[in-house]
Amino acid sequence: MSPRFKNLLIVIKQTAYESYSQLKLRGLAPKALRWQRLESRYNKHKSCVTDLIETLKKNYDVNFSCVNREDMDRQHLHGVDLVVSVGGDGTVLTCGHFLDNGSIPLVGINSDPTSIRDMPITKRTDERRSHGALCMFTSDNLQQGLDKVLHGGGTLTSRTRISVTVKSAFSETKLVPCLNDVLIAHP
Repeated sequence: MSPRFKNLLIVIKQTAYESYSQLKLRGLAPKALRWQRLESRYNKHKSCVTDLIETLKKNYDVNFSCVNREDMDRQHLHGVDLVVSVGGDGTVLTCGHFLDNGSIPLVGINSDPTSIRDMPITKRTDERRSHGALCMFTSDNLQQGLDKVLHGGGTLTSRTRISVTVKSAFSETKLVPCLNDVLIAHP
């Protein structure tokens, strides 16, 4: 069966481990980080990314390119018919900012989902796993999720988005539609 989507853009989050490692090289990382847990989260995420890429190459006749979430730009969407967000809800929301006319579907993969074992943890720090409420599937059911999405299973659902226009005495600026929230702050 031929895939429904042929040209994919895979948007990959940068983990806390990667961010803090860069800060550590400059001597700016917080001292109290639990590096082993952060590295464990990083390894789980990278394993998901690797599995996704290998699965796409081996099992599907699709073209794809990858971009880091921090480097995402509208230019990456040219010729794309499906955006695949790999990370968690934050990565889905970031991708949503660039999909303002609804012509390109977005599917989220939770690369490091919360496990049953993690449920009792109440300390909220950077080492938490992702909840993934906006993601369609997880790293644990990657193959089944890809089959469903790429072969036309599931239902495309439109999401209501928030549109904001900032007006001042001399100008008016229309912001990109938001999927989840808008922060209004004084500069």
